[in-house]
Formats: sequence, C-alpha cells, structure tokens
Amino acid sequence: MTRRHVTWLVLCLSLVGCIGGTSNQSPSPTAEGPAATATAAAPSSAAAPSSTASATSGGTPLVLNEAPANMGCDTIGIDYKSVTFDIDPDAMEQVSAETDTGVTLKTYWSAGFQPGTDADLVVRDPTGAVVVNNGAVLQVPPGAYPRLHGYFVCLAPDKLYVLLTDPT
Repeated sequence: MTRRHVTWLVLCLSLVGCIGGTSNQSPSPTAEGPAATATAAAPSSAAAPSSTASATSGGTPLVLNEAPANMGCDTIGIDYKSVTFDIDPDAMEQVSAETDTGVTLKTYWSAGFQPGTDADLVVRDPTGAVVVNNGAVLQVPPGAYPRLHGYFVCLAPDKLYVLLTDPT
C-alpha cells in the first residue's frame, strides 16, 4: 500500500468516526508546518510536489500529481523563461504552473512532497519545509534546468516535474 493510500485511508477513517459520533477517543494532535511565506524567485529556489495528500490542520488536503520514480529528463526545447505556481483547491489541477507565455503546465512531484490544504496553499518537502506557495515565481535559466529550493525541476512544453533527486 502506498503512502497516498495510507493517508487517504486514515482521513476516511477519521471522517467516519466524526460522522458516526461513536468514537470516545480524543482527536489526535497534528503537526503544523512553517508559515507559507517562501517564494521561489531564483533558479536556486525550486519547489517540488507529489500525488499524496497532507493532513495538516485547518483545511482539506490538496492533491498532487506524482512524478514517475527514477525518471529521466530529456532536453526538450521550451520557449518560456519563468513559471508562476498556481495553487487553487477549486481547480481540476490543484497545483499547476503558468508560463510567462501564457501556457498552463501540469505539475508532477516526486513521492515525498507534501501538499498543503485549501487553507494552506503550499507544497512542502519531506522535512516539512515550504518549497512553493501560491504565486511563487520560478526563473528558468538559459540553457540549464532550474532548481526549486534546491530540488531539480524538469521542464517540458506542457508539464513540469519537481524531483527529490537529480535524474541519472
């Protein structure tokens, strides 16, 4: 069972306990991460996402698209120089990025990245540090791959992958 499945199972069981009203257990404490103040404005600042849901307090968990494990990154020509992250809990793709040329990119995150909630519009790394928040801008350096808070970003004309480790 994947981490995503376990997270959803725990959330569903918690919801069933709340609806049924038969649980005599006190609610379990949740860890709160840092405030969503970080932005990715330079190539050395990269953000990373995944297809798991985070159970931080204060809202409904967002959903991230999970990047394939051990993926490579081809040298595909792109015509954009920056992307702005859009985290919208009401959108079909809750975490996406828009290029400076107006193209919306579907984002994929390595397993381990943790989405925020509809009340906390961020994506965190496995340590809980915020790597991207709504409206963060990532600059694409000429002839090189950008990094989002140190994480490798693989770019394509219609997709963006944030990876925990550099592709080999």
